[in-house]
Amino acid sequence: MNKKHFMILIVDDEPGIREGLKKVLGLEGYSIITADTGESAVKKMEEGGIDLAFVDLKLPDIDGCEVARRMFSRGLSETVIVIMTAFATVETAVNAMKIGVADYMKKPFDNEDIISIANRFFQKKNYSNSESEQPIEHDNNFLFINKNMKNLISIIEKVKDSSIPVLILGESGTGKEILARMIHTKGKPADSPFIGINCSAIPAHLMESELFGYEKGAFSDAVASKPGKFEIAEEGTLFMDEIGDMKFNLQSKLLRVLEEKNYERIGGIKSLPFNARLIASTNRNLRKMIAENKFRLDLYFRLKGIELIIPPLRERKDEIEPFVHYFAKLFSNTYNKKNISISSEALKHLKNYHWPGNIRELKNSVESAIVLAENDTLLLPKDFRIEVQFDKEPMLLEKEREYILQALEKNHFSRTLAAQELKISRKTLYNKMKKYLIE
Repeated sequence: MNKKHFMILIVDDEPGIREGLKKVLGLEGYSIITADTGESAVKKMEEGGIDLAFVDLKLPDIDGCEVARRMFSRGLSETVIVIMTAFATVETAVNAMKIGVADYMKKPFDNEDIISIANRFFQKKNYSNSESEQPIEHDNNFLFINKNMKNLISIIEKVKDSSIPVLILGESGTGKEILARMIHTKGKPADSPFIGINCSAIPAHLMESELFGYEKGAFSDAVASKPGKFEIAEEGTLFMDEIGDMKFNLQSKLLRVLEEKNYERIGGIKSLPFNARLIASTNRNLRKMIAENKFRLDLYFRLKGIELIIPPLRERKDEIEPFVHYFAKLFSNTYNKKNISISSEALKHLKNYHWPGNIRELKNSVESAIVLAENDTLLLPKDFRIEVQFDKEPMLLEKEREYILQALEKNHFSRTLAAQELKISRKTLYNKMKKYLIE
C-alpha cells in the first residue's frame, strides 16, 4: 500500500491543531481529512475508508472515548483509533484500551511522535496484507536498520568465507557473541563446531589447560587426557569472548598458535594443527591496555585481521523502537500473552533512556513487562522498570561522555592531564568515567 492510499482522520476542536497535524502528516505522504466534533467524526468513520484516526479526548459534544465506543459497538473496527489528551492518566489509558482504542498520546507532542505513530500503523497494515514483507531486517536474531549496522553486516558478507581473524569491539550487551555466531553460520558448514570460551570467567591458572588441553599425568589432577578448545574447534570457529581479560603471559602462547597454526597439549610432545577460524571480542580499550603494557601489540594486530565495532544502543536511537516491537512479539508468543501492545508514551519513555546495558538490558526490560502483563493490555511507561531521563538530558549526558573521551585521548589517557583540561578534579573524572563505562 502506498501512503497516499492510507487515510488518516484528525479530530480536534482546535483549528490550529487540526491544520498543523494535517500539514505534518500530509508532508509525509498520507491522505488527511479532519473533523471538529465527535459526532462528525463518527459520521465520517461510518462512511468507511479511514485507516487511522487521531481523536482528541475533550471534544465539544461527545468525548474521544465515546467516539471509539460507538464505532466498536457497531462493529466498525477497520479504523485504528488513537486518543490524544492533555490530561492523560493511567486510568484514562486503561479505560480507553478496554473500549478498543489502539493507543493514546499526551499533549503537547512533537511532530516526530505523531509521524512515528502514523508510520507504525501504516506499516502494521502493510505487513498484515503482505506476509512476505518484514518490518525489520534481521539475521540470526541480530536486528539492524541503522546505517552503521547495515555497513557492519555488509562487511561480514565480504569476509564470511575467509579464514582471516575477526576482532569484535563493543560495550557489554551490544551483541558481540550473536555477531560472532552470525559470521560462523554464514561462512562455515552447518555441522562445523562453534566453540566459545569466556576469558574473564575462567581462572588464569586453568585457562591454558582449557585452551591447549592436556595429556594424562601432565600434572597431579590429570588422571586422563583431555582435548582443549583449540582441538575441539577443529575446522569450525573458536570464539574467545572478553579477550582483553586474558593474562599477559598467556597472550604470547596464543600468538604463537596463531602464527604457527599448531600447538601441543600440556605434557604432550605431538604437534596438533590449529585449523579453526578465530573470532575474539572485548568491551575493553585494547589500545589503552597496550600503552599500559597489559596487552601485547603484536597479538592485537594478529587478532584484528578484520575489526568490527558495534555501536552502543544510545548511538542507535532509531533501532530502539524496532527492537522493542521485536522482543514484545517474541515474548508474547513465548509466554502466550495475547493482544499485548505498547503505548506511544511507553515507546517515548524507552527512547529517552540511556541504556547502559544496551540490547541485553532492553531485552530484559521488555521480557519482564510482558511476563507481568495481563492479556489484552496496553503497556504504559510504568510497566517498564527503568529509571528514565527525559527531554534533553540523555543528549547532554552523551555530549559529556564525548568530551571526556576526547580529553582522555588527547592526553593519552592520563587522568590527571585530562582532568586538568576539563577543569574538574581527578576524583570527579574517575566517577564520571565509571558512570559512562569508560575504561
